[in-house]
Amino acid sequence: MSGKDNRKHVNLLADLRDKLNSAMRRKDYPLAEETCQAILALDARDKSLNIMACLYHKDLGEIYLKLLEYEKAVDHLNIARAGLIEYRATKKLKFPDDWLNELKAIDRLIQRIESTHFR
Repeated sequence: MSGKDNRKHVNLLADLRDKLNSAMRRKDYPLAEETCQAILALDARDKSLNIMACLYHKDLGEIYLKLLEYEKAVDHLNIARAGLIEYRATKKLKFPDDWLNELKAIDRLIQRIESTHFR
């Protein structure tokens, strides 16, 4: 990939992150979902951006929960959980225990959805 393409992708990622933050602040969950999907597609096209896709899957899980799409929410939260575990196992982290709280939060959310909506 050329430097020009990489700069274009970096700028696109920054724009998408701004769009996602704005959509979440406005509680525009359909736009937030679309934006997360665009970020994940960008990650699939350009791994050099080092996007932590697991965090966007967590966002998607929370978005689908707001949209009352519980199966999609659990699916994306499970993907996020697996991604965080893999990231923690394969990357050198300055504070490896930081991810444990994130994993606990994801586990609690999955458990809450399953106990409330999948009886």
